[in-house]
Order: sequence, then structure tokens, then C-alpha cells
Amino acid sequence: MNAAVSKLLNNANLTIRDISKKTNVPTTTLSNALNKPIESWSIRVLNAVAAGLDERPGDLLNMLQPKVYILDINDENQSIQGVVIPDKFMYQQIRGVVEASHLEGWNPEKSDIEYILDSVINPDPKELKRIDEIWGKD
Repeated sequence: MNAAVSKLLNNANLTIRDISKKTNVPTTTLSNALNKPIESWSIRVLNAVAAGLDERPGDLLNMLQPKVYILDINDENQSIQGVVIPDKFMYQQIRGVVEASHLEGWNPEKSDIEYILDSVINPDPKELKRIDEIWGKD
């Protein structure tokens, strides 16, 4: 059984038999479907599992299918996640930080890149002071 489905059923303290009783979908039908990839489930099975969990089928599908994340970097346009960074040096610096952080598990959205760009263009004086205190002034 899919790990995500198993976790949802365990958290709800449900079994396949419970879902079958609630939805009148045969246990064997549910069991066979739940041992296959979610993409191969019939609408009937998706609806039955959703009803058993008291969820809407679309919400259940969103829970079970991971969102695909794409880090969109376009060197030609000097953009990251659609945010254009006009200064080439600044673009390269921000790109390096974003890529390194992405490798560590951060998935920045457009608003994150906008925040970084704004912070680089208009640095917070308090932050600059803290950095100077940590690293010392030249």
C-alpha cells in the first residue's frame, strides 16, 4: 500500500474494511487499487477513500500527489523564478546563494526572490550593523 495512504488511514484509525462498509465498494476492489500507484486508481476508489477519510476527492488527491517544484533560473534573461535581476554581478551573486540553498532543501518561490532582491538593493541598516559586529569593520 502507498505509504501516504497508509499514514492517512492509520491517522484516521481506519482500515480498508471500514472504508468498504462506509462506501459499499468491495474490500478486494479497494485493496487491489491501494496496492497500485495513485495515478491508476478509478474515480470510484478515489471517491471511496475520500469518503472514508471525510475528505473531498480533490483534496485527497492533492495530499497524495506531491507538488512538483521547479527552480526556474534563466541566465539569458537574468531571472530567477520570473524575477528579473538587471545587474549581472548581483544576478550571479543571488543565483549562487539561491542554488546553494536549494541544494540544502529550500524551494524558493517568486516572493522569496523578490524579498532577497529588495534586501540586496535596500539593505536594512540594523542588519548591516549586526553583520559589522559579527565580522568586524574593515
